[in-house]
Amino acid sequence: MEVIQTIYTHDKFTESPRYWSPESENYAAASQLISALRAGWRLALPQARAHEIWNGGSRARTIYEFTLIRGSRLMIMPVLANPFVERYLIQNDIRVIFDAVEDRVGEFD
Repeated sequence: MEVIQTIYTHDKFTESPRYWSPESENYAAASQLISALRAGWRLALPQARAHEIWNGGSRARTIYEFTLIRGSRLMIMPVLANPFVERYLIQNDIRVIFDAVEDRVGEFD
């Protein structure tokens, strides 16, 4: 049972802290979000904004923007969507606010 728990919480993968800075990377990984939360950052509100970015042609990726607070410091962390982040949102009852998506019909005509 312990092995299954480790897989679902990603404890083994995230044992080492992973630093993220908006000056060094456009988007954070789920492990960097976990590191921030373990370092004392917390969600300012139980919500995240979501929007899509387009990678070459018609391949879209979802980005979740978490507003984190620690003391008087505020940080917006854009995190690439993946199964761990999706599960984190559900398990913690975090409201997701999706930005309006532009109509892309005929964009490449």
